[in-house]
Amino acid sequence: MGERPGVLGRVARRYWKLLRIKISLAFFFPMALGFAVAAKYGEPFPWYDVPLAFAAFFCASFFSSTLNFYADVDSDRRFEGRFKDMDLTQQPFVTGEIGRVETAAAFAVSGAGCVVLSLLVSLRCAIYVVGFALVVGVIYSHPWFRLKARPVTDLLCNVAGMGCSLMAGLSLGRDYRPPVAFLAWGALFIAVVYIPTVANDVPFDEAAGYRTSGVYFGAQRLLWSMVPLTLAMVPLAVVVALDTEAPWLFRVATAAGTPLAIAGASVVLYLWRPPRIELNPDLVLFPMYLVIVFFIVYGVAVMT
Repeated sequence: MGERPGVLGRVARRYWKLLRIKISLAFFFPMALGFAVAAKYGEPFPWYDVPLAFAAFFCASFFSSTLNFYADVDSDRRFEGRFKDMDLTQQPFVTGEIGRVETAAAFAVSGAGCVVLSLLVSLRCAIYVVGFALVVGVIYSHPWFRLKARPVTDLLCNVAGMGCSLMAGLSLGRDYRPPVAFLAWGALFIAVVYIPTVANDVPFDEAAGYRTSGVYFGAQRLLWSMVPLTLAMVPLAVVVALDTEAPWLFRVATAAGTPLAIAGASVVLYLWRPPRIELNPDLVLFPMYLVIVFFIVYGVAVMT
């Protein structure tokens, strides 16, 4: 009996690794925004839809992250050192901590969880939550598609996944539709935020044999592509910010996010020291966590 807490702790740690909470929260950010907007501008919905939808999303994120790990065992085994949020040589499939039966159970439970829990909210929510799992998990990582290893499609999968996350949050308000200009702005914003991570991954992706956007175009060229992308955000931000019928959260997001994206791109280019950008990602992640908390608190407050 004395060893049981240790066993449970090890099990919890390996599943925590599979979830990759920092990446999951980055994908959750648009859903939290969508929830806040739906709570204010959408049709009224019961409070229990919120935990159901959030749980469904994290099941989908767990499924996607686990599939990504499972498909990358060979390349992760050859990698040495910390990569993004963890040392990939310590991921559970590389270390052998998870066997075939446990792997099948992880996929079955998380896959069923994202489907069933989202359906309990609404069909619309299920479409976007399951769509997120398919785009960020299956299409992005599965060997049949493997779009993470191809130029442009690696970026598009992340943009589409973030879009599904936003729409899943908005689906809580049933029929609410976001302005098209905001969706276009959001796609550009996500691309600008994601590009530095692709550039930082180039040495590893080359060693793994991937032809990502960073490998195909070159890290420096890809980083400089942020300049026209941020400039293209400006007119879209003006359109959304001046739209008095748009939710104030969208208007503030574009008004604040555009200069932040321009400043961020400038900092990234300044700190580019081939082959890496010398920037601690936590400087971006921690403020993001605070904004997520604000979205959730605001959404709950306007519901009550």
